[in-house]
Amino acid sequence: MEMFRVAITLANRYKIYVGGNPINYTILQTNTNYNGFAELELVCRLIINTTEHDVLGIVGPTSSTSTRYLAPFATHIGLPLVSYIASTADLDNKSNYPTFYRTIPSDILTAEAIVKLFKYFSWKTCSMIIGNSDYGYGGLKLLLENYYANLSIEERLVFDPRVDKFKADLKQTLEKSRSRIVLVWANHSSSTRIIQHALNAKLLGANYIWITTNMIDFNAFEPYERLNLNGIFTVIPFIGNSSAIGVNETLQKEAFNIWRNLSHDRGNVPEHVSSVSLEAMYTFDAVWALIQALNKSTLNNTSPSMKKSSTCFNSFLQNHDEYFMHLNNTSFFGVSGHIQFSKINSSDRIYGAMYGLYNVQSTTLKNNRGEREPTYRKVLTWYETTHNWTNSTNEDNSYIIWPNNETTQVPGDYPQLRGQSLRILVIDAPPFVIVHNSSIPKQLSTDAKTSERIRSNSVPLGTNDSNILIYGFVADLIRELATRMNFTYTINVADPSTGYHSLVALVAEDNRQYDIILSNIAMTSDRMIKVDFSTPFHEDTFRIITRLNPYSSSLSLFSCFNPFTWDVWVAIFAVIIYSSIIICVFEHQYINIENNQSELKTIFIGICHGLTSILTTNSDIRLTTISSRLTILGLYALGMILIAIYTANFSFFLTLNRDQSFITGIDDIKNGLLPFSRIGITTNSAVSDYYIRNISTHYYSLSSVEEIYSRLLDHTIDASIWDSSILEYAVNNYYCNELIVTGIGFVKSSFAIVLPKKWLYTKDLDVNIVSLRESQKLELFEKVWMNHRECSSSSSSNLNHVDGPK
Repeated sequence: MEMFRVAITLANRYKIYVGGNPINYTILQTNTNYNGFAELELVCRLIINTTEHDVLGIVGPTSSTSTRYLAPFATHIGLPLVSYIASTADLDNKSNYPTFYRTIPSDILTAEAIVKLFKYFSWKTCSMIIGNSDYGYGGLKLLLENYYANLSIEERLVFDPRVDKFKADLKQTLEKSRSRIVLVWANHSSSTRIIQHALNAKLLGANYIWITTNMIDFNAFEPYERLNLNGIFTVIPFIGNSSAIGVNETLQKEAFNIWRNLSHDRGNVPEHVSSVSLEAMYTFDAVWALIQALNKSTLNNTSPSMKKSSTCFNSFLQNHDEYFMHLNNTSFFGVSGHIQFSKINSSDRIYGAMYGLYNVQSTTLKNNRGEREPTYRKVLTWYETTHNWTNSTNEDNSYIIWPNNETTQVPGDYPQLRGQSLRILVIDAPPFVIVHNSSIPKQLSTDAKTSERIRSNSVPLGTNDSNILIYGFVADLIRELATRMNFTYTINVADPSTGYHSLVALVAEDNRQYDIILSNIAMTSDRMIKVDFSTPFHEDTFRIITRLNPYSSSLSLFSCFNPFTWDVWVAIFAVIIYSSIIICVFEHQYINIENNQSELKTIFIGICHGLTSILTTNSDIRLTTISSRLTILGLYALGMILIAIYTANFSFFLTLNRDQSFITGIDDIKNGLLPFSRIGITTNSAVSDYYIRNISTHYYSLSSVEEIYSRLLDHTIDASIWDSSILEYAVNNYYCNELIVTGIGFVKSSFAIVLPKKWLYTKDLDVNIVSLRESQKLELFEKVWMNHRECSSSSSSNLNHVDGPK
């Protein structure tokens, strides 16, 4: 209240009188923890009981809540009320509060400045803590109604300063929030207490960014706690120190000198004008605005006066028209800048307000002991005239210190995995997850040799089982993400017989034991109903796998019939029988007359001629009729054609087809080239969903991917479908010259990390996966693992000519 007294003292020095008397004042002490009725009662008593002087104006009160009670009363009795601290936007209504004025900028500007600050840092969400007051609720209302499209408030929390408690649990509310920006819209004392509670709950630091609308009191914290305040931000108006922006420097210095001379405790007087608080500057200009209006109204001898009554509500300020006219037309350069009130629908102060973003940074004290103390540094400036934030280039050390003590990268507004511990589940699926179990004895096999070479060239990741290590694409991905995102992890390996749908369901449970699942798990519509997925880290397709030599073990006594289909064989035999009957008819009469032979012998002669003609061989039996001979000639020609075709087809079957798959793609399976019972499908998987939905409900059921290879090799099935990357890796490394991946890829799928529904850290994970893709890290992992080949180039050359595009 010192600047309040300074303004009155300065007015008396300038001999600004009302009715020939010096301007006097009364300061009413109020308790901010009470509602506005206490202030209203004090003002009422003062108006009624004051006998020497009239009450001609009110400066204050100390909160927006109290102003809501006093402003209607001031309007009722025609008394001007000028506030230096009540910034709530609801008070802008000129119809409801025609005698209300203020020298502090409205919260409308504060809200705009904060929203533009979020845009400046590319933030779109926040959690909001408000004081249990008109000021707090007014700020929340402004953001919800005016800026809902620009700023999403994920969680909101109310702090009651009277009981020093929140209306919900602070830690739980902020930890479940999908934003890590915390906006505190509360007064000075409440903001300090809120930060103290956050410090006690260990919520200050790397995971949260705190923004307050009032500065906090560092002295309220213990010395060892103060350095933990680094990185807190405050958005408040500030007053320039230049006449170019409307500051009356002469009036500033004069008011400051009076303050210094009047103060009984020189230690409480700031050393410089720039150290004077905003409230003090706004208080001086509020008093000075009333003094200026009173001074001008007394020039015409129309000084306002209070007509008192036994009850304060019946009192009324007389001769106030000219007083209010001058107050409405107020325009002067004050200690806080140019003071002029709006005349359109509000009495807010106009002319460019300025807001600063102040950052708590630790500085070394000049005591030769190297002690550090937190201080506020202005790092950004917002101007009402430009509506944009700019760097405070005129400030020393205008860099920003973030809560994690980084000075370069702007943190995101989403929850981050930094410092978290993840429970990760994987399943054996080379080349994505290659499991090595040291408890299993080594065997001299291709599999063992491949595993040994992988272990010698790669760095494994440990799991919860000390005997089990994992390698592969997923292991490298986990390691890279952990390095970038600074999280720790534990890895569990699922049983190989676990179905993929069952695997996904483990994350969908409420009491889940795992946070994420990483393997070759494709995003499907059915799975997305139960769980969420990260941004895909690998694109794949389905392909068909079969034996490399499908006919080598199926040659039988009847393989000679393979060059022709059964309908062709039936037609051939039908021709033989038909031609034999014709020959019998032609030769029957002649043979019976000449040779007196039996009917049976005649039939035998016809069949022999028909068969030998088809086979292009000669018989010793002579035909006597011209018709029979022509028939035999036609059969002989047909026989030559059939034998040529049969020979070509049989040669192709025995030679070329021995090194190729008899299945060329998914269309062959759809068209029934193989019996459905000979097609192996791994159940409880995306492949089984596709097969049942698009091909057939009949198939040979497989319980795991490993069973695909064993059932192909023991000839239980002839073909199977699975992810192309896994099949190609198996064929190129484990099943040389035994299995082959055939046809082109079909049904594109995306492999992604399985996440719980509405997981807090989804965005952080997505951002880093996309960053890995942009830096070509994922492409490097794919080259290392997808192109790994143990089989010789000659043994896998058969794979290349049937691969097609993928």
